[in-house]
Amino acid sequence: MIDKLNNLPIPTPTTTGTGSVSSNLTGETPRKTFADVLKSEIEGVAKLQQDASQAVQNLATGQTDDVTGVFVAMEKSETAFKTLLAIRSKLLDAYEEIKNLPI
Repeated sequence: MIDKLNNLPIPTPTTTGTGSVSSNLTGETPRKTFADVLKSEIEGVAKLQQDASQAVQNLATGQTDDVTGVFVAMEKSETAFKTLLAIRSKLLDAYEEIKNLPI
């Protein structure tokens, strides 16, 4: 999840002939916004949680006997959720810091 956030393209400002700064957002390929990436990662975490729940249910009903696979699915889900909570916490901290900046 963090790798996807780190690999987001960041537009570089360029100066025009008048000395003003403009952004090079006029590329042909549509770029994902931070909100789009965050939303897709939240959906990914939800999918991992659903998969873990299904794996536990399959183990409990006897549809599978792969205990290791169930534990791996549960750990993936837990790790992804903890990472998402850490990102949320950092975003809220950054928001609070920006909100408290003097104007």
